[in-house]
Amino acid sequence: MKKILIIAGPTASGKSDIAVDLALDFGGEIISCDSMQIYKYLDIGTAKVTEDDKRGVRHYMIDVVGPGEDYSVWEYSNAAKAAIDDITARGKLPIIVGGTGLYIESVIYPLNFAVNKDETVRARLVKELKEYGAEALHERLTKVDPEDAAKIHPNNTKRLIRALEIIELSGGVKPKSELSEPQYDVCLIALDVEREKLYDRIDKRVERMFDKGLEKEIKYALENGLCDRNSQSMQAIGYKEFFDYFDGKITLDEVKTLIKTNTRHYAKRQISWLKRYKFARWINPGDRNKIKETVTRFLRG
Repeated sequence: MKKILIIAGPTASGKSDIAVDLALDFGGEIISCDSMQIYKYLDIGTAKVTEDDKRGVRHYMIDVVGPGEDYSVWEYSNAAKAAIDDITARGKLPIIVGGTGLYIESVIYPLNFAVNKDETVRARLVKELKEYGAEALHERLTKVDPEDAAKIHPNNTKRLIRALEIIELSGGVKPKSELSEPQYDVCLIALDVEREKLYDRIDKRVERMFDKGLEKEIKYALENGLCDRNSQSMQAIGYKEFFDYFDGKITLDEVKTLIKTNTRHYAKRQISWLKRYKFARWINPGDRNKIKETVTRFLRG
């Protein structure tokens, strides 16, 4: 069974830097597991790794599609697994890095159900949408899969219905991890950051994003027709908060506060998701020796 290393954790926990260190130490290559870093041109709001950050380590699943395109978990899963095969075939260690729970799930476990469609289920969901409204269906999704719900606006009914359809086809409210066995020999290191320290890191990251020109990045994408406000990429934290500001409803300082607050809430959801994995090894990102020792033991079997 192929070995894969996963470095996961909440946003701003230092995943990328640790992953590059491990790649250099153990001869690895990195597969991004971030649902926003797949988008070209959106570099600041996604905290995308720079060429300097990569330190010569090859990275996959970054800058995959334009910001106006939709990108599914199924597409990610297929591409990431192809990258794992390629990396392993060359004797390298695949290192999955990110905090998007569904993407992590789609790598660890088979995702065959994602291509399935059931017209009966979909017709019923469409009927329920008309009867109860988008907010009611979105609330249902939130109870079952809060992370995915956070990325789907209630008005995006196509994605909302598809998300609920997938859940029903994959066993209802049961976590997908209960549906099958991992298809790789997995070492999952979850970065355990003290809550207050994490929040401070999030606040500082948001400040840096504004200093680097986050507002200009969004305006450029919208004004040059790379995407629009309804695009999947623009529903992400760090982007969607700007729309009321562009419409003159809130101030720029209020946008900044919203992004910080929403990012903190997202970090909590990421932590909750990772706690579902009983085999995860929770390690403080500052304890680099323990992380390295854990990986060494894993590779030695």
